[in-house]
Amino acid sequence: MATSATWRRVAERLSPAAGRTRGEWVTDCLLFALALLVGWVTASPSAYPEVGGWWWPWDIALGVLSSAAIWWTRRYPVAVGVLLIVPGAVSITAMVGALVAVYRMGLLAPIRWALLLTTLHVLAALPYHAVAPVPGMTWLVWLIVVPLMYALSLCIGLLGRARRQLIVGLREEAARDRERYEERLATTQRDERERIAREMHDVLAHRISLLSMHAGALEYRARSPHPPDPIELQESAGVIRQNAQGAVEDLRELLGLLRSDGELGAAAPQPRLTDLDRLLDDAAAAGQHVDFDSDARPERLRETTQRAAYRVVQEALTNARKHAPAAPVTVRLHQDRAQLTVTTSNPVPPGITRGDVPAQGNGLIGLEERVRIEGGSFRAGVEDGEFRLVAELPAGTR
Repeated sequence: MATSATWRRVAERLSPAAGRTRGEWVTDCLLFALALLVGWVTASPSAYPEVGGWWWPWDIALGVLSSAAIWWTRRYPVAVGVLLIVPGAVSITAMVGALVAVYRMGLLAPIRWALLLTTLHVLAALPYHAVAPVPGMTWLVWLIVVPLMYALSLCIGLLGRARRQLIVGLREEAARDRERYEERLATTQRDERERIAREMHDVLAHRISLLSMHAGALEYRARSPHPPDPIELQESAGVIRQNAQGAVEDLRELLGLLRSDGELGAAAPQPRLTDLDRLLDDAAAAGQHVDFDSDARPERLRETTQRAAYRVVQEALTNARKHAPAAPVTVRLHQDRAQLTVTTSNPVPPGITRGDVPAQGNGLIGLEERVRIEGGSFRAGVEDGEFRLVAELPAGTR
């Protein structure tokens, strides 16, 4: 069985039709038919009186051999080129087969082998005119025509090779462009998801901190000797309900943006500096004391700069509610020709030292990345008994 399989693989490899496409089938059939037709036309003893009658059977046999060898020129161009040197030199009917072999060497074989074997074909074919002169053709014409025929066949093959290499190069370049495009697309989608995640972290952290503050205040009043009256209880519950509903809406928006099919949805309108009033009102409704002062001119700032400044203030208020619930917060926005400076500060609770201040969380890390992407600088830490956050953003115009 192993021997049978081995011989079958050898037969498949030696088959002239192995790996041939439909277009290659048509081309080889036409070339084979052309070689037989030219051989049949040229196999005329009366046209070549110098050729002895005893040689014509051999001439025709070599012509048939060279015509049949066309079927193997794709798989073995160098071997067939070597095989047809002698038939092409001594047989009139083998002319087309030899020229096709030279053409296929230019198309498929290593260039140095194609040039070498073509030269051998020419040198071997030139002496034929001395043995059997072609009627009506002088030596000068023979010395010009024979090299030109072989050179033309070789050049056509080399042009076909160049065309194939160009097509392959264009396909490879297109594949590389597609890979680069897909990589850029994946990077863009990842960056956009990270941006959305930072946005939603800021929004949800703000709302949940408001919920925590209201719920803590309500729990404290409920345990005190003077529990809240129904109206106060209703107002507190309403604030908690509104913020909880807002958190659910924000979470629904996040799930809508990050759909399971991998595509990014349409982003909701992003906050600007003009939305700071609503943010401060929410903080005041939660019982947070905010001292706010601003000389910023939003109409002269880019939207991304306004968004970054808004998130800085939002994160500062959220952190103050989490780590210093009763401390007042100071917010200052100052704009000059070069930059917009956002400064927030709140007193550190009594008994808290610099070493007790927690390390930067995801919120502050995200803020720092956002500010640096905008081309600004960011710092946060304890200074003179206060937790201070300073963001400097370039005041580029729209």
